Amino acid sequence: MGRTDTNKVKRPVRAAPALLIGAVLVIGVLLWRQFQGQPDGTAGDRPDAASPAARPDQAAAGADDAPIPIGDITRPSRPKTLVDELADKVDPARDGWDTEVLTDAVGVQLKAMAKLIEHPERIDAGHLSSLASDEFACDDLRPAPLDEVLNDGTMRVLRWNGESTSSQIGNSLARALKHLVAGLGAGDDIRASFKVVGIDNAEAFFTTRLFGEFSNRTNGSGVQQNAVWQCRWSFPKAASATPPRLQWIGLVAYDEVVTKVDGGQLFADCTASVMGRNASYQDQVLPGIDHWLTRLPRSLMVIFHGFHGLALGDVNGDDLEDVYACDGGGLPNRLYVQNVDGTVTDVAAAAGVDWLEYSTAALLIDLDNDGDQDLVVAADPVLLLLENDGDGRFTLRARPRAVAEAYSLAAADYDEDGDLDVFVCCYRGDTTTLDRPPLPAPFPFYDANNGGANALFRNDGDFRFVNVTEATGLDANNTRFSYSAVWEDYDNDGDVDLYVANDFGRNSLYGNDGGQFTDVAPEAGVEDMATGMSVSWGDCNRDGFMDLYVGNMFSSAGSRVTYQPMVTQAHRSDTVANFQRLARGNTLFTNAGDGTFNDVSEAAGVTKGRWAWASKFVDFNNDTWLDLVVANGFVTNSDSGDL
Repeated sequence: MGRTDTNKVKRPVRAAPALLIGAVLVIGVLLWRQFQGQPDGTAGDRPDAASPAARPDQAAAGADDAPIPIGDITRPSRPKTLVDELADKVDPARDGWDTEVLTDAVGVQLKAMAKLIEHPERIDAGHLSSLASDEFACDDLRPAPLDEVLNDGTMRVLRWNGESTSSQIGNSLARALKHLVAGLGAGDDIRASFKVVGIDNAEAFFTTRLFGEFSNRTNGSGVQQNAVWQCRWSFPKAASATPPRLQWIGLVAYDEVVTKVDGGQLFADCTASVMGRNASYQDQVLPGIDHWLTRLPRSLMVIFHGFHGLALGDVNGDDLEDVYACDGGGLPNRLYVQNVDGTVTDVAAAAGVDWLEYSTAALLIDLDNDGDQDLVVAADPVLLLLENDGDGRFTLRARPRAVAEAYSLAAADYDEDGDLDVFVCCYRGDTTTLDRPPLPAPFPFYDANNGGANALFRNDGDFRFVNVTEATGLDANNTRFSYSAVWEDYDNDGDVDLYVANDFGRNSLYGNDGGQFTDVAPEAGVEDMATGMSVSWGDCNRDGFMDLYVGNMFSSAGSRVTYQPMVTQAHRSDTVANFQRLARGNTLFTNAGDGTFNDVSEAAGVTKGRWAWASKFVDFNNDTWLDLVVANGFVTNSDSGDL
């Protein structure tokens, strides 16, 4: 079975706040259309401060196009657009979302509490007077005893079993926080953060459900505390400018991870020491996408998302893994060959692989069965198929037209003829023209089937590849904004099957029967209607059957708002459930061995992977049990708030 390029590795990118706001508005457009039932996005007619109806001086003139003075500059007024309507909704108070108004107020208080945790010397009655009410009570936030659930000599995991314990905290928030922070040990690298994932109103108070993460790191160890709190708050009083105050904190879940390693962390960033001597790293990678967006034309497809994958393989036969990295149009792809000292040297130009095309994915695999690693590059809208001469120099052998936006590639011998075939995941696009079509709006948002079509290329030898998507049955359910795919024999029948993770809506599991495929995801119970971005197979419970982990998006905001009456009472229960599922996060399916799977995500505690682009089973502590590694994030920005 061939190597699969399932994990989209993101180069760190930065964008101006306007880009983040734009992303919020785009997502808002889609959600607004779903909830309003208006696929054409018809805008409302509520006036704003810039419209004639809201400005008596302009309304009196009776002209919709009367100029509005702004200093010495004038601009014409215009009809209110959908974007204007969505901009109005940024303020939840103007849109009827009382619970989000409360969430914002609670957020201010939680940031203040996080600062106190990070500076425990300030935890005293004076600093806490505006956080806790007079009647405050609290569970022990670091309960005892804690059960040891893992100890491999380097990492120790302790977990509360949920049983009630006697608490010495009583009604003192100061004592509760000091006891919590004491578990982090000495040091000046304490960090704290909160996410509000649920909120409910009552007549005399309101409650929130929080995720809390607290950590500290010293030269020889690191500690991380993960907690779930249920909190009761008094309502804020606008007249007296009194913020919401904590009345009670109840502990729902708690675990603690202690690592005994130099620097206090299991992994260290060695990028600069490994790659820093290369001009391509200094001049091309480090400046960031903001730099290149202002210097390269849009037609080259340099976009702020940074959708460029990489491939790992030994290109020169020295038994050291090398890296091929894709990049945006106009920027050469790079081939980093590993040296014996662990550093790498960019040899892309000498190897003939410094392509300038917009490239989104790559594979290093043996396409011609000669024992060396050949190269496949998804270069919009074609596949570049390059033959390796055995010493790491490549020759272009074929460039079949594939898809306009191939977000990932996966290779396997699906027809058991002895050579590797290639599956191409397409997000959007057109296979007949170089002109990029407009981005289709996924509709419905949770079950879209109007994206680009994926493609399977059969290897007929001598670098001849034939598109057999329709002939093999893989054209079924094939336009779902696909991000990632992985081959695996999940049913242990001797041939490889294919799982495809789709961004909007249902995922697909294509069962292989003699080279013919059928989407069996509904019967297998693995459609996982969420924002599928990555997928990995692994036998996590060691029962002989491969299990499935799917990377999606976790959203604290979505977890709150989709449970509010404005949503639950206004829409059908199945529609509401679909939107709630969108916000839940990642999914772990265990293989039942009978062709079906069980969703054990919440019981296993693996849903909160944040905005999870890549997810991978890997035994990172060499204890023979598969662990999970999740790469997450989006656009680097000064505002770390949840979209």
